[in-house]
Amino acid sequence: MTSTAIGAQDASDLGDAERIHFRDRLRAARYTALADAEGFQQICFAVEALGKRLNPGAVGLGKCRPALEHLVRQAAALDASGAVDGTAKSFSALFTALKEARNDMAHTGAYARHVAADGVALCLMLEEALMSKRLTVGDFMVSTPVTVQLWQTVADARQLILANSFTYLPIWDDRDRSWALLSDLELAKYLRADSTGRANKNHRIEEARAAGLTLTRVHPVKTTDAVADLLKNPEPPGLWLVTAQDYPEGHLVGVLSPFELL
Repeated sequence: MTSTAIGAQDASDLGDAERIHFRDRLRAARYTALADAEGFQQICFAVEALGKRLNPGAVGLGKCRPALEHLVRQAAALDASGAVDGTAKSFSALFTALKEARNDMAHTGAYARHVAADGVALCLMLEEALMSKRLTVGDFMVSTPVTVQLWQTVADARQLILANSFTYLPIWDDRDRSWALLSDLELAKYLRADSTGRANKNHRIEEARAAGLTLTRVHPVKTTDAVADLLKNPEPPGLWLVTAQDYPEGHLVGVLSPFELL
């Protein structure tokens, strides 16, 4: 087993907030690389930041490797052969590819796509290692969720769903003091009730609901709820809405989809 470098801190020293911070930074970096392969440098920055947190004395990405590999091995994120789950490549191969690419200025085209793919695999492995001991909704939720209210228009909701590739959009009903979900499927049904799909866009969501737009009422979960308990529900919602004890009931602190739990 690879040991941490001299001066490195054990991964158990990472607090919950730190683990989530670095997980979110790695996630954002791989999203950037997936959108544009030549943006894989963001993965380098995120991986190096985590490595330097684990080993403050590390200088450069390469010196971060022992501490990062130790984190991965602690979390048992490698299979019996030493390869990353779901790939045929080892931690060493993925890390070396990323480090060498960072030092090579010719990272364009097919080369960039290849390196980005390896970088994404490395991020996923590190994210899994960071979250291996996390058990609650607050550990996995996506913070700063996008929401709408009933006084806003169908066009507003449509734009948010399209711009963010959402499947569900949370809607707060101030009169009933309750939360509901608007799905892309129900919105499509409503908009395509006429031949052009345009006539209903300017309706307020409240008017649209009265005219047949289906909103599914949901009960929020708490940040402290166990993920395992949510998954026992035989008919879970497509998106869990997350509230916290010290916030108003009309304020979401996050959302959680099955995607975040994979």
